[in-house]
Order: sequence, then C-alpha cells, then structure tokens
Amino acid sequence: RLGIKEDGIYTIQPDLHGPALEAKCDMEAVGGGWTVIQARHDGSEDFNRTWEEYRQGFGSPLGEHWLGNAALYALTATGQHQLRIELEDWHQQKRHATYSNFRVASEMQRWGAFSGDAGNALSYSKRYNHDGRFFSTSDRDNDRYTAGNCGQYYGAGWWFDACLAANLNGHYYRGRYSGVTNGIYWGTWYILTDGRTGERYSFKRDLNLYLRFLFLCYWPTDTS
Repeated sequence: RLGIKEDGIYTIQPDLHGPALEAKCDMEAVGGGWTVIQARHDGSEDFNRTWEEYRQGFGSPLGEHWLGNAALYALTATGQHQLRIELEDWHQQKRHATYSNFRVASEMQRWGAFSGDAGNALSYSKRYNHDGRFFSTSDRDNDRYTAGNCGQYYGAGWWFDACLAANLNGHYYRGRYSGVTNGIYWGTWYILTDGRTGERYSFKRDLNLYLRFLFLCYWPTDTS
C-alpha cells in the first residue's frame, strides 16, 4: 500500500500480540506482493523437524526456511489469500501450481481452486487428499494412516493424509534416489517410482511456497 516494490527481507508482525519476524518478500513474480513461506534449493536446511519447530519456523529467509505454522495461521486468519508453488527439476524445467484460496486455521489447512501446469497434487484422490488435513510431524501424529505415523515414516512435517500425493518438505535428494519415497515430491508431475529402475525423483531448487494477500496484490494507477 506504500508503493514499495523491491524484493528483500522485510519485518512483519502477523500476530499483533506476538513478536515481529523477518520474511522474504517477492515483489516481481506474477505481479509481486508475495511472502515466501518456504524455500528449498540446496539441502542446507534439515526439514525433519519437531512439531514445535514447525510451529515457530526455522532456517533463514536469506536461504532455506519454513516461516512457521503460527505465523501462517496469523497471516491467513482474515481475508483471502493465494498460494503459489514453484517447482524446478534437474533438467531446468519449471512448473507451478496456484491455489486461489489458502488458509491455515487452528493448525489445519485448506486449499482453494487450482490452476497451473504442475497438476493438482494437493487434491489428488480420496485417499491422498491434503485439503483440510491436519499438520503432522514425527513427534505428533495427526494423519489418517492408522497403521503408522506419516511424519515419522517420511521424515518431514506436512499436511499428510494416508499418507501423501505431495510432500514439499521431504528430504533433499540430488535427483534420483531409491528406498522410501521421502524426497521432495509432487505426484502429478513426476511418477512415484520408475518401473525400470525402482528409483524415485526429488526436485532440485527454487522450490518456493509464496503467499499473497489478494486484497493487497494490485496498486491503483489512478488515485484521483
């Protein structure tokens, strides 16, 4: 609203009764006005964290980080917001997914109408539907998988179902890997397993989650 349109690290205070924090703001991508709530690009930050660490946030907005579930709840408590997910593979191919109505409520998450070319992995099927699911970590099991703990099995905090069609907080592998499907995964772009080799695929970098307030997206060109 002040007309600032430069990328950078800004001080925000999502909860007026809580402390201020630093966040990276992208003022150029798709019209600007985006708060980066998660970034992965080199594996320098471990995303196998506890419930409390995901709640408070970890890492640095200058590098890999998770803004924090408490901040996400405060940021999305009122108004309408967009979520934009940007993915890049190891062949420099880029795709995105945008959800028109995103909110985190009482540690619970909702996705809205989808658009983009990466596919809608967050609402993949009846069994693997991340829409409206509770957040889970290895030390707090809130998923719908009755035989175990998805957060513990896949080594990440996420809105697991039973268990997943997407996991953007998975382990950072450099391309293909074998074993448990615990890499950075988006099931509607790459297949779960290569039938010939048994290998899985993990994404490379610029894996960003952007949050944008729809009512702050556009600046008027005529103030008369």
